[in-house]
Amino acid sequence: KYFKDVYDHIVQASELVENYRDVVVGLQDLHINNVNLRMNEVMKVMAVVTCLLAPATVIGGIFGMNFTKIPFLDNHYGFWAAVAFMLLIPVAMIWLFKKRGWF
Repeated sequence: KYFKDVYDHIVQASELVENYRDVVVGLQDLHINNVNLRMNEVMKVMAVVTCLLAPATVIGGIFGMNFTKIPFLDNHYGFWAAVAFMLLIPVAMIWLFKKRGWF
């Protein structure tokens, strides 16, 4: 009788441990999902910033080359045209991103 009671208590304790293990595994999965969600939000912001800065980098790189036949190089307003393109393209991209609900 005594060993049967001990055995029953061990079985109950084992079942409790299994239940708690399942709860802990579920909590761990929930935590990992929350961390991944936050990381995805950060990655989204980084991707948007990269997309917004890339056109200005390309335009600045092209105009920074030491060639003689660069568009707008001899034009009086060439510098301001390049700056306008560098500002206009990201503004258009922001508008497009907001229109599509990406940002």
